[in-house]
Amino acid sequence: MIFVTVGSMFPFDRMIRLMDGWAARNASEETFGQIGTGSYEPTHMRWTRRLGQKEFARTVAEARLIVAHAGMGSMITAGQYGKPIVLLPRMERLGEHTTNHQIATANWFRGKPGVYVANTDADLEPCIEEALAAGEVGVPRLASHAPPEFIARIRACILSQN
Repeated sequence: MIFVTVGSMFPFDRMIRLMDGWAARNASEETFGQIGTGSYEPTHMRWTRRLGQKEFARTVAEARLIVAHAGMGSMITAGQYGKPIVLLPRMERLGEHTTNHQIATANWFRGKPGVYVANTDADLEPCIEEALAAGEVGVPRLASHAPPEFIARIRACILSQN
């Protein structure tokens, strides 16, 4: 299953329209979207407005690919489950966000294993195809806790301030 998520803060109708079109052309691939509060309602993929945290995590775990805005919550969750992710950053000039920080986020993650960045609408489909062809092999899992050595260094720093 391909899981499409716009996050929980803003609508992202552009991505949902693009993915609904992709789902129409790829009907053999199950596609499910968390579409948020947008006005566009897909007709070629299953969807819901919002998933709770546990449902979201379960859906990510079951997916073979995540397609998302370049939000940290989606990135972190995909990483925790070792899932490849295709990012389509929201753009300020299109009224999709208040800044272009998602473009900077996507650029920072670009080239990392399992991360595919669509710079434009036309890039989305090739990124999806590339991610599906590569699969989950080599996609690192993000640890859910900081390494003990890191925690010890932070603790030492805090204690030295007292």
